Amino acid sequence: MLSRTRIGRVTLNDMATITPISKEEYLRTSFEDPEPDYVDGELVARSMPNYLHSRIQARLSQALKPWEDLGQLFGAPEIRLRVAPKRFRVADFAVFTSEQDDLIPRDPPYAVVEIVSPDDRYEELMSKLADYEQAGVEFIFVADPPVRRLSRYSRGDLSTIAALDLPAYHAVIPVSSIFG
Repeated sequence: MLSRTRIGRVTLNDMATITPISKEEYLRTSFEDPEPDYVDGELVARSMPNYLHSRIQARLSQALKPWEDLGQLFGAPEIRLRVAPKRFRVADFAVFTSEQDDLIPRDPPYAVVEIVSPDDRYEELMSKLADYEQAGVEFIFVADPPVRRLSRYSRGDLSTIAALDLPAYHAVIPVSSIFG
C-alpha cells in the first residue's frame, strides 16, 4: 500500500509496491513523476516526457489557438481521460470541442495526439490508442519526433499523414507546424 509518510503523493519508485490499487485511490492520488495510466486495477507507468515532447505540446497549443479564439477547439496537454469503467489514460494532448469544467472530462475528446518518447513500447502505445478508439475519440494521432512523422490511428492501423486534419472545423495543422 501507499507509504503513509507521503499521503496522496506517489513516485514511480513507489508504484511497484502499490499494485493493485482501487480506482478511487488512483483518482485521489497525486503523482510526482509522470502520472501513470490506470488499467483494470493496476498502475501502468508512462514514459518520462523529454524536451521534444514538451515542444510538440507547445506547438500544438499554439497551432490550435485560432480555433480556441473562435470558441471551437480547446487543447489540453497531459490530461486524465476515462476510456472505460476501469481504465483511465493520460493523453499527451487532447482536443475538445468545448471548455471542460470537470477535472476528468465526462465526454471523450474530439482528438488525441500521443507523442512518442524514446522509451515507449509499441505494444503499450497501440493498446492505449485502441482504448481511445473504443472510448469514442474520433481522431487519434501519433507524433514521432525523432523521425518527424505524424500518423493517424484507425482500427488498429497507423497511416502516415502530412497534416493533423480536423475536418468539421476546417483545422489543418501541417507536420512542419508540429515538429518545427
